[in-house]
Amino acid sequence: MELQNLITFSMNKQFELELQSVIEKYPDLSIRKKTDGSGYLKGILNIPDDLGRIAGSFSIEIHSTSTFPYRYPKVYEVGGDIPIEADWHKYDDNSCCLTVEQKELIDCHYGIILIHFVEKIVIPYFANQIYRKATGHYLNEYPHGLYGIKMFYSDLFGSHDINFWKTCVINCFTKGKFERNHKCYCGSGKKFKHCHLPIEEKLQMLGKEKVMNDLKRIFLL
Repeated sequence: MELQNLITFSMNKQFELELQSVIEKYPDLSIRKKTDGSGYLKGILNIPDDLGRIAGSFSIEIHSTSTFPYRYPKVYEVGGDIPIEADWHKYDDNSCCLTVEQKELIDCHYGIILIHFVEKIVIPYFANQIYRKATGHYLNEYPHGLYGIKMFYSDLFGSHDINFWKTCVINCFTKGKFERNHKCYCGSGKKFKHCHLPIEEKLQMLGKEKVMNDLKRIFLL
């Protein structure tokens, strides 16, 4: 078996091993088999409100990808409760746009566990769909395209000042880095380890090339 096929087989196997833990907690989901014998999840996912009551239910499928657990699995809303429109974060093949790529890469940097993915990513995504139906807008939504990427970095840096982003990025990817116990370069008066070090660690997860390319694209807005 070629190396790439072996890696893909191993990742799919990990996904299948984690399916059981999901259906034990969410019994309205079940394990189904594709024609090639690989497993996926299909069924009803109930979305709780703040009091634990069912706020809504969606018919979904969750499929492995060749990059799991270092990228999200594919999630499909197959019941027709969400319009097939980019503005509703649902594509023509019923797949769901869960977040911007940059957040996904950070979430998956060390690998994700399927049940945590369902709880931390999938359920909040569908809860946000319920919220939009009730209010007409999403709560804390990343828009599509460059504006979504720009919002991600604004949230990450805690600032809309692009010049400050440059300062952070230069410090992050140069050899002359701040020591953990130095006062942070942002002027907050906090130690670097309690201020912008966690942000720089996320930048490192994305990698210099990815961050620089993103920022170049944003500067063209």
